[in-house]
Amino acid sequence: MKESNDQPNCPRIRPFQKKDLETVYKMEKASFSDPWPREAFLEGLDGSFEHYFIVAECDGRIAGYAAYYVDIGEARLTNIAVDKAFRRKSIAKSLLNHIFTVVKNASCRHLFLDVRPSNKAAIDLYVKLGFSQAYVRTLYYESPPEDALVMVKEILQD
Repeated sequence: MKESNDQPNCPRIRPFQKKDLETVYKMEKASFSDPWPREAFLEGLDGSFEHYFIVAECDGRIAGYAAYYVDIGEARLTNIAVDKAFRRKSIAKSLLNHIFTVVKNASCRHLFLDVRPSNKAAIDLYVKLGFSQAYVRTLYYESPPEDALVMVKEILQD
């Protein structure tokens, strides 16, 4: 997947592997005040968790990752983060574009996600990529307490 960036093959989107676990988990802890437990990533590796995990790699370094699941007719982005050194370089956009292709090929009509209202940068990106706000989950996040905006992107139209 080629993206407008300094490096012609950056980012390369690929499946999450066991060798990525420590880097991805450190990025998770650095990115979120209420990070997923390490076990959630381990479950993603052994297939007992109904998620797909992908990473974006640039020059041999993991620049970001995402987790999502596909269900009958719809999909949900459950997690996405980009390493601070790679932010504002279209890494999140590349991960999302990859997911759009996967969920479209799986005949999903919609892709949903939750985001903190305080995360303006993420909201701006999601809106640019065609997401709109569907509804609010009151006090969804715990640390710190905050609502979640549920956003949706139409993947397949009638």
